[in-house]
Amino acid sequence: MASAKPERIQLHELSFRPFLTEEEIDERVVQLGKELAGRLEGGDPSFIVMLRGAFIFAADLIRASRMDGEISFVRTSSYKGTRTDGKVRMHLAPEAATVTGRDVVLIEDIVDSGLTMQAFLPELEALHPKSITLVTLLHKPEAQRVEVDIDLTGFVIPPKFVVGYGLDYDGRGRHLAGIWQLAEDF
Repeated sequence: MASAKPERIQLHELSFRPFLTEEEIDERVVQLGKELAGRLEGGDPSFIVMLRGAFIFAADLIRASRMDGEISFVRTSSYKGTRTDGKVRMHLAPEAATVTGRDVVLIEDIVDSGLTMQAFLPELEALHPKSITLVTLLHKPEAQRVEVDIDLTGFVIPPKFVVGYGLDYDGRGRHLAGIWQLAEDF
């Protein structure tokens, strides 16, 4: 007998409620993989994964696309707790050999303020890729402070804090199969 899914979870001092189910995410990621493969048909892309939040999404998306290509990781940060502090810090940068002259698929977990992409994309473009396709699982257009061209979006969501499927709150919640939204009535 399957156990009932909880209506709330607790991460540190905050409570979260279900927002997107594992099934909804799986279905959309498969669609995104097919769309991505159609855009880069016959290509040999370089997948660049934004750590840490996008690692689960990236693995599922790359498998769904059925494309072979190099995979590398970059790491930036701009969050403190549940809010972005507006300062993007680069902790791990891409290598020129994986980018120059290549079709790059940049995989991000969430675009909200747009500040991370505003800081990172010029660094990526300076490495002279053939093309850049930005794929994000989640987009919060109401929270966006700077313009970002997103090629493929999984879900457009309201400007509320979310965890799960790779996204975290102070290191917790990345393991959750679905996506959970901060409960505002705590």
